Amino acid sequence: MDKWLTHNNFAKVLALFLSIILWAMVHLDSGTPVDSTTLAQPKIIDNVKIEVTGFDEDKYVLYDLEPDSVRMEVKGKRIDLTTNFSDYKVRLNLDNVGPGTFTLPLTHELPPGVQLISMDPSIVKVTIEAKETRTVPVSIVVKGEPDDGLVAGIPIVAGDGNVEVTLPGSEVEELSKVQGVVDVSGLKDAVKGKSVKLTAYDKQGDPIDNAEISPASIDVDVPINKLYKNVPLEVRQTGSLPHGYMLEGIETDVEGVALYGPKEALESISSYPVTVDLSRADSNSARTQFTVDLTPPEGFEKIEPGSVTITLDVVPAAEQQIEGVPVSLLNLNSLYDVKWVRPADHKLTLTLSGTLEALDKLKLEDIHLTADLSPLGMGTHTIPVEVTLPAHVKMADSALTLTVEVELTEKGSPTTGAPEDPPDSSANGQPSSGNEPAASEEDQEQVPDNASPSGNGT
Repeated sequence: MDKWLTHNNFAKVLALFLSIILWAMVHLDSGTPVDSTTLAQPKIIDNVKIEVTGFDEDKYVLYDLEPDSVRMEVKGKRIDLTTNFSDYKVRLNLDNVGPGTFTLPLTHELPPGVQLISMDPSIVKVTIEAKETRTVPVSIVVKGEPDDGLVAGIPIVAGDGNVEVTLPGSEVEELSKVQGVVDVSGLKDAVKGKSVKLTAYDKQGDPIDNAEISPASIDVDVPINKLYKNVPLEVRQTGSLPHGYMLEGIETDVEGVALYGPKEALESISSYPVTVDLSRADSNSARTQFTVDLTPPEGFEKIEPGSVTITLDVVPAAEQQIEGVPVSLLNLNSLYDVKWVRPADHKLTLTLSGTLEALDKLKLEDIHLTADLSPLGMGTHTIPVEVTLPAHVKMADSALTLTVEVELTEKGSPTTGAPEDPPDSSANGQPSSGNEPAASEEDQEQVPDNASPSGNGT
């Protein structure tokens, strides 16, 4: 043992060992860390997104969440301060929060071993508004033109054609329409079951981006037809009503028809005639309905609808006698003077039939009697009278022809002095006996060659 202690190498080893022990004791006493990973360090985390929880998006809309991220200052051991930002969470709890404006605190969640030093902001102000839902009809716009000679028909929307639109209560009044677009450019066949995306528009015609539309799209059919034109019905009458009845009105179940055909034919037609046979009216009923088949005119391919329902309204006829109806003479030649022979006061008495309503409204100025002198020369003439009456009024005896008798003489020449008919004959407008003297052959020779009708009237 004494030998080892006196050996030089042993002394060197012992000195080194004692030096290590002294170094360790000095550093442990001064508090200097042995491993920096065991000490807490600060860290800044920017742009941590705020997560909203407990919010009922079906019932409410959230406004004014600004800012939507926060800045966090944290501390912890380096081993715990991860670089994965998804481990740092900030939440806004809106559970059981209804409509209104609120200032609410934010909560946080950090990785294990990490502590929060500060968070900016730590509270946020939010506004919550209730949503409203309205049912709106869908309108479909047809864009473009199909192939030559074809035209797009009216779009047909699946179901009842309505959708539900949900918006914040403050915006729902601005909702104007929900619309989809179907492009038929160049098509030869009909569009069937096409799913069309829908867009809500406000009253200014701008899209409403935050509108929730249910369903968001809808199936649409668009017929592709040959060229057609809608024209009104022109109702014509034929036949006669049962005796003692008047026509109060004619109704049709459609106002017009669609005619299909070439462009030239369509441009040439403005109405479609329908002939109604009045003899089909049932005298035992105030209303008679029947169907008239429709056929396309020559040069057209198809007509829609293929039939029309006619309704005749008939009522028992009433009669009324109208006295003192003046007769107007038309087309008196300017070379002639005219003298009334019968009736002397150039007024007739008429017996009219019609509906009670029409006869009650009838006025003298509604009746027009005219006699045409255009083909006549000098002499005494019996002229038929044309009668023009208002709707739902007619002559009681439709077979009766009213006449007047006048004498035409050359201007400045005396009349023949033919006697006037007795009062009873002139009152009913019947023709005279025919015994009036005719114009002499000499008088006839005095008629100038140019005594053609002048178109003047009295």
